[in-house]
Amino acid sequence: MSVTAYNKASPANAAQRQAPFSLVAPLLQTALLLGVGGGFALAFVLTVTRMLAISEGKWWEALAQAHGHLQLYGWAGLFVLGVLFHFLPRLRGAALAAPRFVPYILGAQTAGLLLRVLSQPLAALTGGLVWQVLLIISGVLECVALLTAVMLVVLTASRGPKLSTRPAFWSVLPFFVGALSALGLASVINLINVVLAVDHGGLVASTFDELNTTLGLLGFLVPIALAMSARSLPMYAGLDAFPQKVIWPLAFTYLLGVALFCIGTGAPSLSVLADVRGLGMILSGIAVIIFVSVFIRLMSSRGRLPKRVSQLAPVPQVAARSYQVRDYNERNAFGPFVALVASAYIWAVLGSVLLLVDGVELLIGSAPLFAMDAIRHSFAIGLIALLICGVAPRMIPGFSGGNIRSARLVSATLWLGNIAAGLRVVSLLALPLLLSLGTIGISIASIGFGLSGPAGLALAICLALNLWPALLSSPRITVSRKR
Repeated sequence: MSVTAYNKASPANAAQRQAPFSLVAPLLQTALLLGVGGGFALAFVLTVTRMLAISEGKWWEALAQAHGHLQLYGWAGLFVLGVLFHFLPRLRGAALAAPRFVPYILGAQTAGLLLRVLSQPLAALTGGLVWQVLLIISGVLECVALLTAVMLVVLTASRGPKLSTRPAFWSVLPFFVGALSALGLASVINLINVVLAVDHGGLVASTFDELNTTLGLLGFLVPIALAMSARSLPMYAGLDAFPQKVIWPLAFTYLLGVALFCIGTGAPSLSVLADVRGLGMILSGIAVIIFVSVFIRLMSSRGRLPKRVSQLAPVPQVAARSYQVRDYNERNAFGPFVALVASAYIWAVLGSVLLLVDGVELLIGSAPLFAMDAIRHSFAIGLIALLICGVAPRMIPGFSGGNIRSARLVSATLWLGNIAAGLRVVSLLALPLLLSLGTIGISIASIGFGLSGPAGLALAICLALNLWPALLSSPRITVSRKR
């Protein structure tokens, strides 16, 4: 069947029958396993070896690159794709296109990621031909998997009723377009990176590694996080709706900033491209700060009946009492998930402020004041990890019909996530000051960096233990009803 015919095939029927959650549950389960046994476990190894001053070499740098890639495109990436495959069709009012490809996407992406983690450090350490070939194969598998995932989402979005009848989907469409474009581009760049790495001792050139990281983090994960927050968090947290009139301007400002940021990646100081990079950092930072400020204002009203609901309620006092009971029950059932979301956005503001400052420094011809690694971790473990830990325990049970293991584990992730982010980011930001203190300062920085890995691994374990029962309780049939 041609793509055109596929898109025109019975959109009304497609909107009625959605793919079951059991289709995407394996993506979330695999993501959690990759986090515990892969990305966060590697972070544990990397941070502890540096803290203990164990000899580092090319293997350590190669392992660090593989770890970052696995976190972005495995733990976080697969988790977000799984939620997107389930959430987007309902937002669009159309069934997921070609759901039979989902298991193949999962298999190819998982195999590619595992090959990357295995082959890159060994290619750097031994230079063996087998490891070099496996490294290239990992890039091919990931490219095929991610481009297929993008194709499925695009086909799904192109189906269904007229966009004018789906205002919720239309309001966040720019974020989805930008995120999918970044993901597709990142998959191609990653393939090029691993091919070139064969001639560079198994290491990806720092400029291209940074570009791939920026596309995965700021280009894909953050826009999806912002879109999902605008559409789903008000519903799950009992907040007023996010004002739709500001979403498109913020989306275009943010995405333009990320595009300029990527264009200027690796540019030398005092060059035109450095100015472009600086402008991009400023635009993306401003957009996130404004977005978060709006959301924090909405969160500050939690516990009170949303204004729109109060206006529509026949007896506002009864509705308000019912809302407060529901809010109390949700706090007991799902723990401090709203506090996790709020702390995630506080880290996003910190990362955005650092982007702003470094962007201004580049525009005036100075070197960036803050380490890019601190900015990345503010968004990666600060925003993305904490947001997943906050939203997933509330959202996944609604998708699957199951239950999380314990609200106490949600509280544990709140503390562990903020501790891990704090140790990692603060140790980087304070490094210049600590170095001036001599041996004592260096020891403090090493300890802070070293403990961030174990804290992150504990976070991943708590999240996996908490979500696993809900992921095993996935309904087989999901039907969307007309409203």
